[in-house]
Amino acid sequence: MSKSKPALGFIGAGRVGTGLATAFARAGWNVVAVASRNRAAARALARRIRGARVCTAQEAADRADLVFLTVPDDAIANVAASLRWRKGAACVHCSGAAELDTLKNAVVDGALAGGFHPLRMFGERRESGDALSGCAIALVGPDPLVRTLERLARAVGARPLRLPEGGRALYHAGANFSGAFVIALIEETVALWGKLGVSRNDALAALLPLVRGTVDNVEKLGTAGGLGSAVARGDVGTIRGHLDALARTAPESLDLYRLLSLRTIPIAIAKGTLDPEAAKKISELLRSRGDARRG
Repeated sequence: MSKSKPALGFIGAGRVGTGLATAFARAGWNVVAVASRNRAAARALARRIRGARVCTAQEAADRADLVFLTVPDDAIANVAASLRWRKGAACVHCSGAAELDTLKNAVVDGALAGGFHPLRMFGERRESGDALSGCAIALVGPDPLVRTLERLARAVGARPLRLPEGGRALYHAGANFSGAFVIALIEETVALWGKLGVSRNDALAALLPLVRGTVDNVEKLGTAGGLGSAVARGDVGTIRGHLDALARTAPESLDLYRLLSLRTIPIAIAKGTLDPEAAKKISELLRSRGDARRG
């Protein structure tokens, strides 16, 4: 892009749009336009940013040099196709999974197409403006646009992450294992402990420090160094007890436990606390329980 600091516009004023727009404005970039089907949300966001104006989606595309489409994934292609784009302007979606062909109509008009996906879960619209600090931003697009997007990412303290064309679906699927699926696993523990009479609030109060400690350990020691579990210790008896308890009380969780334990074995070997003989015993135990269920 030709301008050192292009004027920014947002179509979509939900959590992602609000988080990005306020962060960019706080970093000194000029957010000039906010459009949303939810006019109240657009007005609320524009009030937080000096110089931002609530407008229609077409007006946002006309006023801004770089327009972020912070709309649901299924709406990206339709929104991009419904607008007229200026030659040399940029149309950037914020989806983790969508490829650039969702913006093909903008490209036909002469706009540059790109992707800018913050690898984080956005919370409330009023969360801190520095919420992007330290997070990765997955970028895709032609080099001139990506260089501008890299500057935007660094301006808010984020880490640019370039992805190859065609790789976003795999990138996004992989990210779920460290994001949404972590929440699913927490919910799994809450459900299991509920069978023991532990309330949801008490379970979460106990589990969240464990989750934070695990993440801290990984940050300091890496995945292998941060691992702690019965598998990592080679404790076959404990694992057998886990399997027995789950088979008896929560058979719906047994296969998930087995699969995750099997995936933990190579990490434990890399850590150096699980010797090959113990690894073989644990693997055989976990696989035999699966065979017994299928039989």
